[in-house]
Amino acid sequence: MLTPKITTTRRWSAMSVRETCIKHDLYTCGDNEEYKHMLQGVARWPYPSIEDLYLIAKDIQKHSKDQTITNVMFLLEKDAVSTTFEIDGQDDI
Repeated sequence: MLTPKITTTRRWSAMSVRETCIKHDLYTCGDNEEYKHMLQGVARWPYPSIEDLYLIAKDIQKHSKDQTITNVMFLLEKDAVSTTFEIDGQDDI
């Protein structure tokens, strides 16, 4: 069986990352300017690559208590990133 061409699109927003930080008590050791700067980075990369996810998670971990970068990446991927799929350029076949 031939697998069709499947395209994924991953999105996040400053609001979805903010909501994730609030939900999981993240970024509690940063000030407003640092937090704003991190969220502006998210807004610059609305379609996050794994590298983007890492950079934002690293920033969040640096300003959070008792977190690892990989755990923050997991939380962001689970709660802040939305993934959609297209099969052969269509929503549904």
